Amino acid sequence: MKQQLKYFFRRMAAKPAYSIITFSGFTVGILAGLLIYLWVYNELNYDKFHMDYNRIYRVLTLSKQGTEIVKSAGSYRALPPTLKSDYPQIEYATYLSYSSEDSPLQISDESEKIEARRVWVTNDFFSIFNGFTFIEGDAYDAINTPNCIILSQNIARKLFGNEPALGKTIISDKYGKEIFTVGGVLKIPKNSHIDFGYILPEYKSRFGEGAWFDWSDKAFTHVYIKLREGAQIDETFLNNISNHVSRYSNKTDKLLFQPLADIHLHSDYGSGYYDQDISSYKYVLIFSGLALIIILMASFNFSVLSIARASERSTEIGIKKVNGANKLSILKQFMGESIIQTIASAIVAIAIIYAVLPAFNHLTGKEIHFNWSFQLALDIIILALLTGIIAGIYPSFFLSSFKPINIFRGGSVSGSRTGFIRFLVVIQFTIAIFFTTATFIFLKQLNYIHNKDIGITRNDVVVIPTGLWYSNKDFKNALLKNPNIQSVSASTQAPVDVGWKLNFSLEHEGIIDSMEAEQFFVDEDFAKTYNLQVIKGQFLKMNYDDYWKEGEKANEERKAGRQSTISLPVVINETAEKMLGFDDPLGQRIGNYIIIGVVKDFNYKTLYHSIGPLFLTNNPEAISTISVKINPFNRSETLKFIRDTYQKYRDQRGFSYQFFDDIIEAKYQNEKHLKNVTLLFSILAIAIAIMGILGMAIFSIDRRTKEIGIRKVNGANVTKVLILLNRNFLLWVAISFVIATPVAYYVMNNWLQNFVFKTGLSWWIFLLAGLLALGIALLTVSFQSWKAATRNPVEALRYE
Repeated sequence: MKQQLKYFFRRMAAKPAYSIITFSGFTVGILAGLLIYLWVYNELNYDKFHMDYNRIYRVLTLSKQGTEIVKSAGSYRALPPTLKSDYPQIEYATYLSYSSEDSPLQISDESEKIEARRVWVTNDFFSIFNGFTFIEGDAYDAINTPNCIILSQNIARKLFGNEPALGKTIISDKYGKEIFTVGGVLKIPKNSHIDFGYILPEYKSRFGEGAWFDWSDKAFTHVYIKLREGAQIDETFLNNISNHVSRYSNKTDKLLFQPLADIHLHSDYGSGYYDQDISSYKYVLIFSGLALIIILMASFNFSVLSIARASERSTEIGIKKVNGANKLSILKQFMGESIIQTIASAIVAIAIIYAVLPAFNHLTGKEIHFNWSFQLALDIIILALLTGIIAGIYPSFFLSSFKPINIFRGGSVSGSRTGFIRFLVVIQFTIAIFFTTATFIFLKQLNYIHNKDIGITRNDVVVIPTGLWYSNKDFKNALLKNPNIQSVSASTQAPVDVGWKLNFSLEHEGIIDSMEAEQFFVDEDFAKTYNLQVIKGQFLKMNYDDYWKEGEKANEERKAGRQSTISLPVVINETAEKMLGFDDPLGQRIGNYIIIGVVKDFNYKTLYHSIGPLFLTNNPEAISTISVKINPFNRSETLKFIRDTYQKYRDQRGFSYQFFDDIIEAKYQNEKHLKNVTLLFSILAIAIAIMGILGMAIFSIDRRTKEIGIRKVNGANVTKVLILLNRNFLLWVAISFVIATPVAYYVMNNWLQNFVFKTGLSWWIFLLAGLLALGIALLTVSFQSWKAATRNPVEALRYE
């Protein structure tokens, strides 16, 4: 082994150009493979830090909504106690019941407020989720102590800095003034789908014992169970539990059970309230494929150069065989050289990982750490060995098959494999062109998303979460005194991913149809603030007083024994108008609503979704967001004015804001990360392809040194020599373009189908990718060709 290493390094030093190319290619390939390995490992291990995670399930519900069956992560607060008591297979059951909005916290009446996500849990919570580490306090004491609050590490630092939080008091005026004692501080791992600001044990502590058996609402509650050791979710269990909800309530929901470890990658339903970082298994497959492709490209480089340089090593092989070496020993030698090189490259790649991992985390939006373990070390060794074997197996068999008699007769021993060499180079550039095309299409779609007219203004709108705020008129009027503020509107949320369902019946020609639309609660200034176009009738004019009066009137009618009627104004979009089918929708009644206007369709969901029917109406009991349209100038001064005014009128809550265009952009983080990684690996793929074609160019030109000298002596100029040397390489790139284009078209067209609104696959994208690859190949080969073409022919002939 020592002798083989010595010989290996001697050969590396003898041919530095080839050595650098193959070593760099291996290093880049293994680096890419390791980075993707770390990313995939992180994705596949979401929520697995909990002990016995394979016994933990989230309870899903199947509900009938109109004519549709909808799967949801939302469940009822009454499920945990009833499931635990009725089914012996279930050892623990709990819920996470989230507050519908963030809550203000402060450590004293004078201190600054911060907003945090509140969640109520039952006593079984930490018996199920035992992977949440207590930095301060103890799980048992924290969950069983009255009036106790358990903070996340992030919220504890915001409140107390680096000082201990355990035992200190915290004030919240979410539901009137409440004072809690800190019973613990939790660390929530990044690879957890559960996220919260703080925990309050036992929902019943505030809402009474009856809250345990609440079957009325499931919008903000997630239920989890943990099976007993050896128990399973089998067909018998599912049959027994199928009618569980209907046994206790008038609901017809059916229950499903999703393994905890499947939530991150295999959630085929709208992500539950406050689920963190839900992704898809498809990205794991895509990234794994990218790693394999990059490693194969690096291996191809080694194979190409090894076969191309076969003639240089033929004498060595011939002498060894004459002296008694058999085919197996020579095969071992060349395979060993390949493996040694990949192991050395792996060591360098590991060193580089420590430097580039922060940047990679930024590109992918992850928090990946390179922590050594036996499994990681074993996986790296296996990766290096497999890469070495893949790279060396064909050259080893090819070189070890040389016959001494043919070697000493002379001739080219690599010529018979020229077609295979060309094939490998074509494959490399096909992959590089595919990656480049994919990156351009990602960029084009993201640019389309960023610039598409969604029917409402998206720029210079400040969105402020305020919590439920029945009367904000004084606040709005105070803001409008600032000349840099153009308009102010109150609504349920920012107009993206609106999701309140409205079910109603509509009679048409004697037939009663059950229909469904999205409902969005806004005030009279929403159209002005977001530049919504009213195409029929008028926008909402009703104020909050009118809403309360309608409610009082309905109550009086019910007390008098009459059927109560409410007449609330509603504005619908064009899609709803078409769905309703009225010749003139203005004045028509839909349930409790009277249509007063029609607005032009706008994208109130992400571009993954088509525009559905939408009802815009006013409801002060569902208003928790303020939108402020500002001038683009003097932003910092305007934001300071908004903050000061907010703290004057809404001092019970902390102030935070986002710009509406940033909220929209955040909805496409997966696409941005996919684009970033594709761009990164496009660069790596092109770099490896360049190394391959550079190595082939050096070898080809070295073999043709004498030919070039003779041609120049016979009058060939530099241009003719350049054309002669570059022609074959450019032909290979052209073939790669022909192969890569239909593949890229098929794959990227399928990816674009995820979007209802999408850009087109323009022909110039494919041409640009091909020209870029052609230009890179031309520059790479031409540099070597120029040196050969401008060399003095006398030197070239003397060299030969």
